[in-house]
Amino acid sequence: MSSPPPEALAARADGLWPLVGRTAQLAQARAALESGRIALVVLSGEAGVGKTRLAGELTERLERDGWRGNRIVASASLSAVPLAALIPLMGATRQDIARIGTDTATLMAFAEELAAQRSAEGPLLVVVDDLPQLDALSVAVLAQLALGGAITLLATARDGEPLPEPMVALWTSDRALRIPIAPLSVGDVDQLLPVVLGNTVAHQTVVALHGASGGNPLFLRELVAHAQATCSLTEHHGSWVLQGTPGGSTALGELIASRLSGLAPAQLEVMQRLAVCQSVPLSHVVEPELRTALGELEQQQLVQLRSEAGRFIATIAHPQYAAAMQARVPTLRRIDQLLDHAARAEASPDRELDAVRIATWRLDAGVPGDAAFLGDAARLALLTEDFELVARLATAAEQSGTVDTELLLIHADALTKLGRVDDALAALARARELDDAAPADQHRTARILTMTTTALITVSGRFDEAIALLDGAPERLPDAARRLRQARARILVGLERPREALAELELIPEGSSAAEQAELDLNSAVPYVALGRTDDALRTTERALAAARLRDSSIPLRVAYLMRAVTLAQACRLDEAKAFATDALAEAIELDDELRGRQAEFTLAAVLLAMGRLETSARWLKDVIAGARTRGPAGYEPLGRGVLARVRAQQGLIDEARQVIARVPEAMIEDDSLLLLGWAWVESVGGNAAAARERLARRTRQRIESGDLDFASILALDLARLGDAPTAATLLEGMLAEADSPVVRLRARTARAMADADLEGLNAVGAEWERHGYLLHAAESLALAADAARRDGRAREAAQLVGRARTIAERTEGASTAPLHFGTELEPLTAREREIATLAARGMASNDIAARLFLSPRTVNNHLQSAYTKLGVRRRGELAGALGLGASDQAVAAADSTT
Repeated sequence: MSSPPPEALAARADGLWPLVGRTAQLAQARAALESGRIALVVLSGEAGVGKTRLAGELTERLERDGWRGNRIVASASLSAVPLAALIPLMGATRQDIARIGTDTATLMAFAEELAAQRSAEGPLLVVVDDLPQLDALSVAVLAQLALGGAITLLATARDGEPLPEPMVALWTSDRALRIPIAPLSVGDVDQLLPVVLGNTVAHQTVVALHGASGGNPLFLRELVAHAQATCSLTEHHGSWVLQGTPGGSTALGELIASRLSGLAPAQLEVMQRLAVCQSVPLSHVVEPELRTALGELEQQQLVQLRSEAGRFIATIAHPQYAAAMQARVPTLRRIDQLLDHAARAEASPDRELDAVRIATWRLDAGVPGDAAFLGDAARLALLTEDFELVARLATAAEQSGTVDTELLLIHADALTKLGRVDDALAALARARELDDAAPADQHRTARILTMTTTALITVSGRFDEAIALLDGAPERLPDAARRLRQARARILVGLERPREALAELELIPEGSSAAEQAELDLNSAVPYVALGRTDDALRTTERALAAARLRDSSIPLRVAYLMRAVTLAQACRLDEAKAFATDALAEAIELDDELRGRQAEFTLAAVLLAMGRLETSARWLKDVIAGARTRGPAGYEPLGRGVLARVRAQQGLIDEARQVIARVPEAMIEDDSLLLLGWAWVESVGGNAAAARERLARRTRQRIESGDLDFASILALDLARLGDAPTAATLLEGMLAEADSPVVRLRARTARAMADADLEGLNAVGAEWERHGYLLHAAESLALAADAARRDGRAREAAQLVGRARTIAERTEGASTAPLHFGTELEPLTAREREIATLAARGMASNDIAARLFLSPRTVNNHLQSAYTKLGVRRRGELAGALGLGASDQAVAAADSTT
């Protein structure tokens, strides 16, 4: 494991984590306190959300600016002693605290003395933690002091707790502000955890910990600590990955128990039942005292009611409260409650709606029932795409009675989605044996075959085995030929034979139903993309996406999102592609669909790589690798490694790139062009460029011959980037007669401009790459254009192009490819000259530049004169253009030159 950075260790040592997601609240509170008009600011939120931490941070910042801070921690024990909370305020005063609350003159003298101190020593901020717990007399005194301007109050309060009456007067006088402190978002947790843990954290882990903590920082900290202590949160290839469900520590359990300790007996009964059963229909709670308690718990935000299938379902509002409560229920009591609610559901008119709940409750109670009932429940759970529950119910059904072929297929489908592909293959093998012994119909046999082939190509790329399984199947099973041909087409694309795949699909007649047509559209999109037929791919994915959005669609929305993302990327619409891949990942995580989750992570990484955002792409590739190793499917690990090696090589991190690709067997590199491309980058950057280019050119020709023009064009452009632009240009231009893809055409133009060292051509493609969002390709093209301009003796133009290339390259997150090195070598200015010229271009006067850089004005002007000569310009107004700065900088410079 790698060591965490110092700031992470410091955060752990003092018990504090970095403060994230609170910038707006800090700014709002500070502005209010410094306004002089607001006397009270209240930070409100649920317990553990970080109100006290935020108040402390705000107080420290104000103290650094000259404020004096006094902290009061209210509590039930302290409130029993009137005015005891005000003792910290008595430090420099001579007043008798016993008389302050009862004698008006003493209170006035106290206020005057505090006001005098405020005038002489700076504003006085009184911070009250848990304001509603403060005794009434202290509240009244503080309210009077705040109204009189002697102090400013900053307080915290839990949601749902009313503020003391004297403080309400501050609201009626418009002297108070309440700032809600919401739980952290997923993005906040994604920002926080890598700092705390010292390395990247898999997005799925971030989502899981956010969901388990509800975004509550205190709960999150305890969950992370417990996960590390139990080794369920571990590092895999530089990325922290959580295995299993996040569990709370003993400290977290005690913290929650302290809040629940004040529950009335009926409230405690309701909380126990909900914790044990997870969710209970409201109609099952018939006892008056329990229904009353349920309403009270909802008001306290401990329980929530949601609408489901036209009725209300009760659940505990926070998962950690449910876990803590469940841990307190004795085993026998738990079993009795589960069976009690199972009996209530069975006696209910809505019994069919609760079939899955009944089966789950009985299973949890150790009385699973008969196999048929469990099997039916598994089928119903599959409709909700709760794959973990499907697998659990199916396993119980198989253990309770005769194994059913249909049940095995349901089980195998769930296992594949969960990434447990070897287990899925075992279930499918049993299903095939049963079907061979007693075949029911051709469709079921075809389902067994196609599900088996999906598992085979998913687990470790066993494409040859999969295609052999389907040989002659459409002829043997003509009733199911449609399904079988589409499965065969998917495998042929994986075998890099898209022309054959499309030919297979063309044997299928138009769908007789909308669902059949949508499925055909979805399967046609992949070969269309491979063949470079972007318009056809866009049309089919648009139709498939529309069908997937319909209610009761047979196409999972996440699958349609993924195919749309791939197609949009080929159409040079990268931002849209990224958005669809992100949506696909969100749905896959929500449903625990590990297969689609890996596909979505991989697609996101590919889109970000195309954008030139190398480090962000690497982060997603680490997620792919770690997820494949810990949750599956395992076949995505080598794919993730191949692309990560390519990214690291493009960043110049050759040692890491070698380590990444070394874990991929040579046989897999030979069979898979994606892996070969990663290997080629590592070899080329590592000093074996000739061999890498030769192998890359050979593979490109093979992909062209098989019809996979999309990936052939990627291979060819990278061949040009690795030093053989003439061969690449010829290969790419040969693809244009068949491919209508915008990105294939742009790759061909780029390779030709590189081969011919065409200044205008490189400049034009650089601008087009930038317009479409391909930052690295844009920077490389402009750097090569700068080299062409230098060789033509056009120094000023070369400098402008270098500036543009540098500006774009700075956004590529560490790119260090050979074309970019041309731009570095061509830089006509020294580092100091460029720094001074850039500041001057942005409108800064020489004296100001000198003061900022600790130089003399004469030195600044000398550097500027040298920069003018090298860049071929005569005045400051021309610097921005010559340096290749952005439009806003050029506007500033132009305005400055007219003054």
